[in-house]
Amino acid sequence: MEKLELLASIRKLSSVVHCDNLAQALPEESMLEMRATLDQLSEKYVSIYC
Repeated sequence: MEKLELLASIRKLSSVVHCDNLAQALPEESMLEMRATLDQLSEKYVSIYC
């Protein structure tokens, strides 16, 4: 179940990070934090499941 939750979190955050409208509306600091979180979640997934 954790795998599916982790994938869902990655998918949702990725949608936000790659949305041009949100990228323009949010402060750069917020976008950097979200990208860093997405990187961390992706690395966690790879280290556990690949």
